[in-house]
Amino acid sequence: MVATRLTSWLSQFCSWHEQFKSGTLGVDLLPAYMQARVDLGAILVLAQRLEIHTSNGARQAVRVARAVPVEFDLRTGKVSSFTHDMSVSGLSALVGEAPPVGTLAPFRLKLGRESQPIVGRCRVVANIPVQSSVRIAVTFDEIAKEGRSRIETLVFDAICSEIRVMLRSGQRQDASVSPPPPGS
Repeated sequence: MVATRLTSWLSQFCSWHEQFKSGTLGVDLLPAYMQARVDLGAILVLAQRLEIHTSNGARQAVRVARAVPVEFDLRTGKVSSFTHDMSVSGLSALVGEAPPVGTLAPFRLKLGRESQPIVGRCRVVANIPVQSSVRIAVTFDEIAKEGRSRIETLVFDAICSEIRVMLRSGQRQDASVSPPPPGS
């Protein structure tokens, strides 16, 4: 019973998300959808075993693996890469040489072929060696509200994509299980 309600809730959330993206979500449903984003974000933060920072809000900590083109303006010049993961509060990406932790750097994030890049300034918070490269983790120091909103939509696109795969997989498993024979 609980699994059915959760499955329905997740399916409803993904439907609302698609309507939100297309601009067809009714004004009366917007508060429920935004609250569902907060709730789902909090659940996923717990699932990811991330620390919830009260100043940022739970949904800002939800990270998703996505390869999105990003360019940093570092002291050594422009560095192009792809994100490893991202959230509305920051991202990580592989670079050849790591700037020192604490470095502030302008960045450009391209979310789609035809959309304007999201521009802002980030702060390097970690350098993680990976073979002959370094994965840098950055937090967004300056970013427009509209840019943050676009990133949040991308994060929930990724979440809904995974939810749909999970729901389809669950339906196939349910269909492949035959009921027990009568009298067993």
